[in-house]
Parts: sequence; C-alpha cells; structure tokens
Amino acid sequence: MPQPIKKRKRGEVTGSRKDQDYKDTIQRIKVLESGLGDKSNLNNLVEIFEIAQGSHGGLTSAAIHALHRVYTTLLLKGELRRLKKEESAKATVSNWLRDNYNSYIKFLCELLRHEEPGLQKPALNILITLLKSESEFQTSLRKKHAFANDFYVRVVDAVLRNPNFSQPLQAELLGKYLNVYDDLRYYFFKNTSDIITSALESKDSSEADTPKKKKAKNMSNEKLNMLMQNTFSILEGIRTMPTAGAEIDEFWTGHPDPEYAAKAKEDPDAFADSSDEEEEVTKEVAGKKGPRKHMLVRLSVHKKALQTCWLAFMKMPLTNDLYKKTLLIMHKRIIPHMTDPRLLMDFLTDSYNAGGATALLALNSLFTLIVDYNLDYPEFYHKLYRLLDANVLHLKYRSRFFRLLDLFLSSSHLPASLIAAFIKRMARLSLTAPPAGSVILIAMIYNLLKRHPSCMALIHRDEAADAETDVFDESNPDPYTCNALNSSLWELQTLAEHYYPNVATLAKIFTEQFTKPSYNLEDFLDHTYGTFLDKELTRKRKKDPALAFEKPTELFPSLVKVGATDEDDETANDDLEDPSAVKWSLWAF
Repeated sequence: MPQPIKKRKRGEVTGSRKDQDYKDTIQRIKVLESGLGDKSNLNNLVEIFEIAQGSHGGLTSAAIHALHRVYTTLLLKGELRRLKKEESAKATVSNWLRDNYNSYIKFLCELLRHEEPGLQKPALNILITLLKSESEFQTSLRKKHAFANDFYVRVVDAVLRNPNFSQPLQAELLGKYLNVYDDLRYYFFKNTSDIITSALESKDSSEADTPKKKKAKNMSNEKLNMLMQNTFSILEGIRTMPTAGAEIDEFWTGHPDPEYAAKAKEDPDAFADSSDEEEEVTKEVAGKKGPRKHMLVRLSVHKKALQTCWLAFMKMPLTNDLYKKTLLIMHKRIIPHMTDPRLLMDFLTDSYNAGGATALLALNSLFTLIVDYNLDYPEFYHKLYRLLDANVLHLKYRSRFFRLLDLFLSSSHLPASLIAAFIKRMARLSLTAPPAGSVILIAMIYNLLKRHPSCMALIHRDEAADAETDVFDESNPDPYTCNALNSSLWELQTLAEHYYPNVATLAKIFTEQFTKPSYNLEDFLDHTYGTFLDKELTRKRKKDPALAFEKPTELFPSLVKVGATDEDDETANDDLEDPSAVKWSLWAF
C-alpha cells in the first residue's frame, strides 16, 4: 500500500527550487566576477568569498575558480603588493586586497583538509597555479629567476598536516607535480625537512607533567603521527629522482638559467655532468669557466635535499609499520640518490641489531654500505648467522631473506668454517621446516657445496649419524667456533625419508655425483602449502590409486586376540590380548 502524501511544510524547498537557486547563484558569481573589471566594485570579492565559504560543494568550486581568475590578474599587475605608505589611498586599497588575498589562500589550504576529494583537488591545482603566478611576478621584479617558496611552504604544510589526506589528492600531487617538475620536488624536500624539524622541536619543548599539558602533549603526538603517515606516503611515491644533470630539465616556474638551457640543448654531451665530483668545482676553476650554474640545475643539490628530508623523517618516532616500510625501499629509492649514504650507518646498524623482521629488512641496505661505501662492520656475518633460525622460515619476507643470504655467501673468499656453519645450520633447520622451507634449504646447501668445494667433506664424513653423536654445537652463536667443519650432513639422509615425496626426491641429489649444475634459487622461493596442493591436484596420474573395496567401520583396527584364528580354542591365553585395543575402540564409528 503506498504511503500517504505528506503535506509540504511552509518554507520547505523542493528539488526544482534548489536547482533554480543553484543556477541563480552561479549566474550571480559570473556577474560579480565581470563587475570586477571596474575597481569601484572591488567589494564583489567579499561577496564571492562568502559564497565560497558556504556548504554547497558546487558553489564553493565555482567561487574559488572565479576568485582565482581575478586574483591572478591582480597579482600579475602588481596590485597585490603590500605598500609601506599606508596613508595614501592606493596603499590602503593595495593592502586591503592583499589581506583578502591572504584570506583566500588560507581558505584554499583549509579546503585541502576537506572531507570531499572533489574539493581537495581543485584547491591544490589553484594553489600550485598561484605559486607559478607569484614566482613569475617576483622574477619580473628581481630581473632574475625567483621561486615563491614563502607561498609554497604554506601549501606543503597544509598537505603534510592534513587529517583527511585522501588517495585522489595524493595521486594528483605526485602524478601531476612532484614526479614531473624538478623545482617543485626540490622545494618539497626542503620544506618538508624544515616542517619535520620544527615539529620535533615543538614536541620536545611540550614535555610537562600537569594534566592540561599532558592532554596537549597527547594531541601533539596524534598530529605527529599524522605528519609521519602523510610524509611517508608522499616520499614513497616520488619515483623520478634525476640520476644525471641532463635529466634536470622540467621546471614549473620556468628554467632558472635560460642561457644554460639553450647551450645544453645545442650540445647535450658538453653539459651532461652526472657526477658529484664534477659539480663540486673549486672557486678558482669556476672563475676560469665563467659563472657557476644555478643551484636548481645541479644534481648534487637535488640529492642533498632528498638526503636531508629522509634523514629528518628517520629522526621521528616511527611506528613499527613505517619503520619496516622505510627499510624495504631504502636500498633502491634512498641510498642511490644520497650524496653521502654513510650517514645511514647508525640507523641501519641499530635496525640490524634489533633482530627479527627489522634486521632482515635492514640486510640489503647494510650490505650495500659495506660493499660500496666501505662500512666496517665485522659482526655482520655473526648477526646473519643468528638471524638464520626457525622463525625466518615462517616470516612474510622469507624469500627476500634467502635471496640476500645467497648473495652474501656467494664470495669464494669467505672462510670454509663460516660456510660450513651456515650449511649445518640450514641442514638442521630443514628437519623441522615446512616442505616449502625444506626445498629452499636443500637447494641452497647444494649450491653452497658446489661453490665451496672445501666443504665437500661434510657429505663424505660418516662419523655422526644423529644429533647425539654430532660434534656440531647448534647452540653456539659464533659460526667460527661451532665446530661445523668437523661434522657431517646426516640430516640430508634423514630428509631422503621425508613424508613429502618432492622433498625426499630433492634430498637424494646428494647421493649422486655432483655433476649437475647449481639450482636456480628463484624456482624454490615462492613455494607454499597452497602451491604444493595445487600441483598435486592438477597432476596427471598414470593410473588410479588403489582403494579399499569395503567400507571401514573403525578409524584404527582393534585386535582383540593378536594372532588368533577361528580354529583357536575359546580358552586361549588372555596374555595375547592387545593392550591398545581399549584405546582403539574409542575410535569406532
């Protein structure tokens, strides 16, 4: 039954009336904007701004775009400059316009925190476009390139402290600006490091014991966590760091050195100075070659900005999740673009000493510093040996760990005692590992024996047959003194009887001659119970397996008279009764 039609209350606005009001307001905005061609109608700015502050998203969008067009025209004409002579009428009007312009910029920054992404994106685009106009005006005044960073830092601060930092806003900022324009990316790094440093200093100064100040401290911690999350989500998304000076050629506010750009375009090879050594020119040499390049076209300047920003971020009290994510991308997206990666030594060594998944994720970056930047870390292989335990076989980053372990043990200059210790540790772990872990360990042991023939004695020695007779000290954390080289790989013989046929077949490779090539470890790293099950279910069988032709009545058979037959006398000896029959009878169904 349809609901009765309710009488419309007095003053209630229908849908068609709302649409008409919306169209009228849009038309009103256009009239007000067109009237601003006459300076006697400057108060129209206030009325348009009031419409922008309303609750209707469509009207807000139309109003901020109208104000953007008006303020851009006034800005390029120089009519938004704050004049010192306030007694003159021109100064009064100019300062009034400047105040209204600042209120408009503040409102746009507040729109970046709006819950609706449909208002966040246009607010960001308008702010970045106004940044371009501000920079062009300052360039015309100074007669040389200028970047309006005082304006840009307000935008960066509003983005980083945004409680509603949405994915569309992040994609717009990265895809349209930071991953495209070198000057926007450079000043973003610079401003972000300053904002983080200021936030950390204010947090330290707010330490107090009074209840009121403790509440303020908790609020500051929430804001700091929000700042950390937003900063990382943007830094992680920056993927276009230049690797050579010739790649620095996109500028939102115009090329800072047009003459250099023209010469580089004519002869790219002459200006492709990708190394930091060539950019760090002494004053005497720079005087002979002419004026020095602008800082925005120097690769070392961009690298240093990224380095300063990431180092400031790492000083924050990172959550466990952010800590791991930072370590995960460090060796590819941070270290190659730093001027001095050795500044990460303390951060990485502390992470490595922490153990667990954190130490595992720090491995790659730490090894990069050891190999490429001469980091002296004598305990590296000792800590690596301790990381190789049963827990690593169940971690999310298991394949990453074994891929790195294979790399770290690839050198032929490593001592035989060290390699033997790792082989024995892996063999012992394979006894209790899941099948997916066992196949990795067997393949790695085979590759290590092929790579280090001095350890072949482990498979030829037969003194040890089990853990009790084995001279290998599994509890010793020192790989050099655990006596692994004097032991044997009896564990591999045990694995040849593994319940899973694939593991047993793979383990039997050690009973044959070592003529087969080394295994490709990538073929074993991604196995799981799921992949094994899929493989078994999709395998083509040559013949059907044998099945029982009678339905069983018990899960386990119970023997009342062990060895008794029908011809036996009923008075058979009671000692023949199976003592387990009582237990098995519980499983009858």
